[in-house]
Amino acid sequence: MYTKLAPVEEIFEGVPEPHIPTVVGASPGVPFLYRLPCKGARPLRWHVDGLPEGLCCDADTGILGGTAPEGVWELRVSVENVCGSAKTGCTLRIAPDGLLRTPMMGWCSWNATRRFITQEKALNTAKLLCETGLAEYGYTYVNIDSGWQGEYDTDKSILPNAGFPDMRALADEVHRLGLKLGIYSTPMLQAWGGGIYPGCTVGQLDPRYPTAYYGIGKIHKERENVRKWAAWGIDHLKYDWSPSDVENAALMKNALTACGRDISFTVTVRAGMQDADWWKTHCASWRDNGDSDDTWENVRDGRFHTDDWAQHISPGHFFDLDMLETGVYDGHPCRLTEDEQLVSMTIRAIFPSPLVISCDLSRLTAFDLAMLCNPEVIAVNQDAAGKGAVCRDEYIARHNGALTRYVKVYEKQLTEGRAIALFNLGEREETVALKNYTGAAMLRDVWAREDIPTGDVTLAPHTCRLFREPINVV
Repeated sequence: MYTKLAPVEEIFEGVPEPHIPTVVGASPGVPFLYRLPCKGARPLRWHVDGLPEGLCCDADTGILGGTAPEGVWELRVSVENVCGSAKTGCTLRIAPDGLLRTPMMGWCSWNATRRFITQEKALNTAKLLCETGLAEYGYTYVNIDSGWQGEYDTDKSILPNAGFPDMRALADEVHRLGLKLGIYSTPMLQAWGGGIYPGCTVGQLDPRYPTAYYGIGKIHKERENVRKWAAWGIDHLKYDWSPSDVENAALMKNALTACGRDISFTVTVRAGMQDADWWKTHCASWRDNGDSDDTWENVRDGRFHTDDWAQHISPGHFFDLDMLETGVYDGHPCRLTEDEQLVSMTIRAIFPSPLVISCDLSRLTAFDLAMLCNPEVIAVNQDAAGKGAVCRDEYIARHNGALTRYVKVYEKQLTEGRAIALFNLGEREETVALKNYTGAAMLRDVWAREDIPTGDVTLAPHTCRLFREPINVV
């Protein structure tokens, strides 16, 4: 392994160390749920000053709940255990369509289980987010991908299949942990996933969408389905079709807005640049790329050819580089080297993209936890400024048609200072002069969690480095 990686600290030992983003968002007048993430020995005792009327904090769990009015509040958070105490601050922003001011962090079922997701597996994963400590770094969403769908009910909405005997009970259990539950659907007549899974339209094919992969029906059932999802307690929707179009996205968005519950909205899989103004206004995140996979070619070619989207990123609206490639993945250990996995994580951290794990959480390694639970890397991703990363330099060379040299340098403006990422995606060793990108004498090596003098950096093939200025960050 060439990229120096600080080992993960014991998550449930020592003094409290809160890992709360500097801004948390939600919508007014709907049920509010947020779990304050914190490393440290259990039990913890929480106190939050500055909460608006209608919200309260459970002192034993650190779960904020209730219903909040519109406004902005500066929260003062205190937490203590037998080892000591800590204080931190957080801005609470309550505004219409106000969820996910920073990129989503959580888990998705697709790469982990494919279509064989069940209620039991989803609940076990929610528990594992807590037991592994991932939730203490902000991984709070449990998203069920395709494979939950049964058939249409008499009320004209989709029933879950036999693997999900009680969706409401599942949501209640996930919420009791302070986590959130996501679901998957499509405007197509049939969803992807390898089974006969209905979408949110029925009837004859609508000729207005001739290129839609499985076709879109003339009869729309968005409102009926959303009413059912809201009654279950769903918190997020991944809406998936190709090509993604604004007309069908807007029908679903309007249904979500009217349902009386905060349900964040992601559009995949081909939300094209021609509709960028709509995606970046109405979607918590959106994709215009192929599915992630644990091959180097997929990482290199699928995650690094989307730079034009960075200019459209803003707080609450992020371009999605799809699920992380790590862990036991579709039944086998991730085929990427550890350095290649760090490349994959780093581009998502700086871009910034949602950080969504999709592997068997019961089989995480020390490396997996060290990569996923580095608070300084997460802080770059969760920075409140919500700015996209700019590709400052790119060097590409080929020999006899084969890619030999491929270096990219990204810069991201943060609320305080900047982050700089160096990627060697090619097949030969490269040296990058950091002085060309910063005037600082010292930088923070974010993966290593140590300060270094600014100088030349040598990168082996398929490796990266991530730096931050100023150096005193976490």
